[in-house]
Amino acid sequence: MKGATIVTSYIRRDANSKIDLSELKNIVHKVQWRAFDQVRAQLADETGYSEIDVKLVNAAIVDTRIDGYKVANPIGFQGKEVTLSIFNAFAPLVHYGALQTIAAEMDKELLAIAAEPYAIARCLSHEDSGQFGAIFIDVGGGTTDIAVVRDGVLEGTKMFTLGGRTFTKRLSQTLNISFKEAEEIKILYSEDKLERQSHKIVREAMQSDCDVWLSGVVLTLESFENIDVLPSKIFLSGGASLLPEIKETLESRDWYKSLPFTRKPQISFLNPKMIANLSDETKLLKDPQDIVPMALANLALNFIGEEQLLSKVLKKVVRLMQI
Repeated sequence: MKGATIVTSYIRRDANSKIDLSELKNIVHKVQWRAFDQVRAQLADETGYSEIDVKLVNAAIVDTRIDGYKVANPIGFQGKEVTLSIFNAFAPLVHYGALQTIAAEMDKELLAIAAEPYAIARCLSHEDSGQFGAIFIDVGGGTTDIAVVRDGVLEGTKMFTLGGRTFTKRLSQTLNISFKEAEEIKILYSEDKLERQSHKIVREAMQSDCDVWLSGVVLTLESFENIDVLPSKIFLSGGASLLPEIKETLESRDWYKSLPFTRKPQISFLNPKMIANLSDETKLLKDPQDIVPMALANLALNFIGEEQLLSKVLKKVVRLMQI
């Protein structure tokens, strides 16, 4: 799945008239179709899938401005130029169909499909200000997902196919053991529960793949276009992020010097206490691998809660696009 935020402006004929609901619907409709065409063509170019083979699965208005001034709801405002930043996430049609099949076999209604990095980037509501910026890196089992937020706006999400299972396979080959045994050892290593000699052997096995992983991070961040300065905060999540080499590599190398950072980025872990709108009364959610399901649950609360007007208008437009 790939997501990107497209910033598109609409010039009003009468800058002195106040925006009403009818005009707002028209603006969102035109701007979203324009953004849809841009990001779909971009995804097709990057992945090799033809444009008709990708499906819009998630859309959200992440920033709204009138003549450069940020507003929550444009209705009642005057102004010449309305600028909307719309995040669109797409998936290959075959993946979209697979998710529908899974939901049907479980006898469940598929209410929404969301990109994981989008959910993670939206879960820190206490940081939700126009000045907030961060890079979110989720190191999962099969992929690493990266989201970039600048000035409170999600710039986009990207991923590359290297995650925890790659490290497990390396360990399995190095020690000549089964994948299951390697996974168990990797977890013990992440928890610092191995004796000294075993710890050293595992560390050496992890290092080469960690170098490749870091190259993937750099290449992915380079692919974010039209970003003059990258945020200097990096938040890690996902089970594989617990491998000590992940954080160490990001902190100890000069990899960031080839990218548009103004200073060395600070690396920290997301933890469940940072997730908005959720309270863990079980006290069982403690680790980075718990972040993604909690972030998705936080996003789901928005679907069952009271929707903002802009979200309602955009949702109707998206339904037309998905027909």
